[in-house]
Amino acid sequence: MNEEFKKRYKEKYYSLKQKGVKFFPDIIYKDLVVSFGLFILLILLATFIGVENEPKADPADTSYIPRPEWYFLFLFQFLKYFPGNLEWVGAALIPGIAVLVLFLLPFIDRNPYRYFSKRKIAIGTMTIIVVGMVVLTIIAAVTTPPQPTSAGVATTLTEKIAAGQDLYSVNCVECHGPDGEGGEIKGVAGLEGVVVKPIHDNDVMYAFTDNTLANIISMGMPNRGMTPFGRPYGGQLSPSEIENIVTFMRYTWDDRAELPPEAAQAAAIPTLAPNEVPSYDVQIAPIVKRYCVSCHRPGKENNHYTMESYDEVMKSGDHAPNIVPGDLNSNLIRMIHREEIPAGGPMPPTKPLPADLIQIFERWVQGGAPQTAEQAKQASGSNPVPTATPSAEISPTSAATETQPHNTPTSTVQATSPATPAAEDLIVIDQFRKLLGLPELPVNFIEKTGMVNSPSGDLTVVVYQDSEGRLYSVDQISHQVVEVDGRNALAAVTEQSGAPTMEALKEKASQIAHALIPDFENLSKNLVYEESSKGDYIYFTWRDQNASTTLNKPFLQIGFYKNGVIFAFYNTLTLK
Repeated sequence: MNEEFKKRYKEKYYSLKQKGVKFFPDIIYKDLVVSFGLFILLILLATFIGVENEPKADPADTSYIPRPEWYFLFLFQFLKYFPGNLEWVGAALIPGIAVLVLFLLPFIDRNPYRYFSKRKIAIGTMTIIVVGMVVLTIIAAVTTPPQPTSAGVATTLTEKIAAGQDLYSVNCVECHGPDGEGGEIKGVAGLEGVVVKPIHDNDVMYAFTDNTLANIISMGMPNRGMTPFGRPYGGQLSPSEIENIVTFMRYTWDDRAELPPEAAQAAAIPTLAPNEVPSYDVQIAPIVKRYCVSCHRPGKENNHYTMESYDEVMKSGDHAPNIVPGDLNSNLIRMIHREEIPAGGPMPPTKPLPADLIQIFERWVQGGAPQTAEQAKQASGSNPVPTATPSAEISPTSAATETQPHNTPTSTVQATSPATPAAEDLIVIDQFRKLLGLPELPVNFIEKTGMVNSPSGDLTVVVYQDSEGRLYSVDQISHQVVEVDGRNALAAVTEQSGAPTMEALKEKASQIAHALIPDFENLSKNLVYEESSKGDYIYFTWRDQNASTTLNKPFLQIGFYKNGVIFAFYNTLTLK
């Protein structure tokens, strides 16, 4: 640059400086406009394009294809040309030289001209770099295999709870029970006879954080017989799947967590209208998934009876068919009634299936075991199925709560008595209602049935129903009310202020127990006492774990609604 050029350059510089644009507010205003435009662009991209949902990072997932974001793809592709021992050349040496050249470029090219045609070195260098980055990015995008689809990744809380319930049903029910109630393990190699403690109570839900529960599931507890389920430890569950199980446990069993209404609705077994025939797709499949698939899938000891699809339920197994449409003596029906037959023993092994779910199975078989809702609709119209109890529709509470009276009567004998209440039973029911504080209402005879899941395994009861929907089961030998099911009457219960405390309800339950069983003070010394709550329901239970029976341990259970109304009662402690 000669002196004459320098002089003209400086004159032009000072002239432009006098006419220059002020930093504030002109330059600041332009920066704000550009920044706001970029912000709006990001909002639009996030709204209409978004980010693809992917599961949590899983180091054990060999199917995952690691790759950087698009703006680093050129480096990702560049590294492919320097394999093995030369990787450092592509990763550090050449990129380092390129950055150094860019840093020194102002010192290398001191050309004072601003015209493109007179700045060939600078323009040429940047053109080569930019074109190279674009070409390498395109090659990387074209040659890199697509990531495995992640369309099924649960994103919302409801989706995570639903996915977690499905995973729990398959992987955990076998040992922990469908409602986390635990109990004696049956049919699991190496764990036969082991008694698993409940995991659905406050001792677990309050004391264990989500991270702790996830670690237990992932790493297992080998000293207690629980195998690892996380992939890094030899299991089959990914971090996202374990997270979903923990979410299901937290929102289902922790009374501090409020279950979203849509999640509760999704988890509930669909209800049945009077004379409606259930279908496999709508009613039976959710029950099978929740209570059966954990054991009845490939790789388990189940007489090759798998239940992962309609065809498997109908046709698989060493004693197939286990379901014969229209035949209530089908193997599966007999097993859920807890019979020991060549096809298998009582199902589920750890505890009886709730009576309302058993009735759904019976109505399904009686209706011809249809697969689809359309087939069930046709069956309902052409051949209505008689119902044994008009109040047997399912509620989400009855399907999801372990501590409800689950040893409810199971129909094995059709009603043969006249449809009028026996005077002796009416006296017993009235005395019992006064003791429990239940309203004195007219009752109607419903059925005489066999309670096969009583401690003796063969208890004949007469079931009555009052005008508000409560069911009373009266034992015909001891002449006492052994069960009250008042769930259908809760719809008429109104909210009350000043709900009783847990201690007040506990005292009330204790008074009822002492009034019912004269020698309860001494008897209770050998009983296991439990108290639990689930949402609006509170339960007090005394169990006889030392009883000789191995099937159904006798117990006394009293269930209260949150306002102190008794809605559930079950007593088999004094049955002979």
